[in-house]
Amino acid sequence: MPKKLPKKSPKRVKKTTATNLNFKVFFLILLIAALFFTVFFILLSQIQAQTNVPLTVAPARQELMIKPGEKSAVIIKFLNQGTEPVSGAVKVADFIVEDNEGSPTFLEGPTQLAPRFSAASWVELPFDQITIAPKDKVLIQAKINAPADAQPGGRYIAIYFEPGGSVSESTISANKEAVTPVAIRIAGLISIRVAGPVEETAYVVQMKAPRFLEYGPIPIKTQIMNRGNYHIKPKGTLSLLSIFGKQVDQQFLKEQNIFPDVARTYDNQLGQKWMFGKYKIELNASYGETGKVLTAVVFTWVFPWKITLIIVLAIIIIILLFATIFHRIKKREEMLEEKVEELEEKLEEKKQP
Repeated sequence: MPKKLPKKSPKRVKKTTATNLNFKVFFLILLIAALFFTVFFILLSQIQAQTNVPLTVAPARQELMIKPGEKSAVIIKFLNQGTEPVSGAVKVADFIVEDNEGSPTFLEGPTQLAPRFSAASWVELPFDQITIAPKDKVLIQAKINAPADAQPGGRYIAIYFEPGGSVSESTISANKEAVTPVAIRIAGLISIRVAGPVEETAYVVQMKAPRFLEYGPIPIKTQIMNRGNYHIKPKGTLSLLSIFGKQVDQQFLKEQNIFPDVARTYDNQLGQKWMFGKYKIELNASYGETGKVLTAVVFTWVFPWKITLIIVLAIIIIILLFATIFHRIKKREEMLEEKVEELEEKLEEKKQP
């Protein structure tokens, strides 16, 4: 007779069905999550491809000397390194630098800038709309007409390309693409010098260093203000001197433009980790065509008090330890001497009749 197969209990059937159902639900959730992340990364890559338009400008910065009433021109080159043509507007705007990092800010309103620094109205562009073919460039020759009554000093303008229309942001760094919620801008910055005697006035606003440090190097923050009417580029050194006047360290001041009515901050570090005593920090710099001088001095102390305290305590402990040992040895010697004297006295007593 054929053997009868054992019947599955209802509990086991229900358990197997529930396990299969749970596995199907888990697999479905995993599939939906995978589809979601795939779509997300596709959209993200498309957004990045739209915002990272491969545009560059050359030259990023230019300087131009012009006489009052004179006409001149500059050439700006916009390059499209992408694989698609890019169309947009070409515009000009004054710019100023308001922070101590040197970041330019566009000023597009006609009354936003004092007349002594404005020159956007001097510029004539050949066209206001361009299309840059892929792997190609477009040259813009901008004509500059200085008024006959233009005052000597600096004027600062930006000629920029704006793909796709207008934007609400007005801040951009030189030779960098500034991504905004609507579009981007790529700009060439032009510093115009109107011929004639310029006002050169600058001073050290502050020079800070900690009054006390446990370890070096010493952080130094220097801020220089330009109150003239043309940008300057101070050159000089920061020197670290010991209390005896010996030079311990020296660094050159980073050469960077300081625009009119702007203070620029310099961060330096002087010295090594292990230093001890009072130190003098000196700034010696010059700026402008006549080599005007900037000087400042600050003092600081460097004292590794924790290490010094440990060393002093260790010395004291060693001295006390040696003193204790010496005292014990001396006491033992005295005790031995007393015993020897007692023995000698006893021997003398025995010798007497």
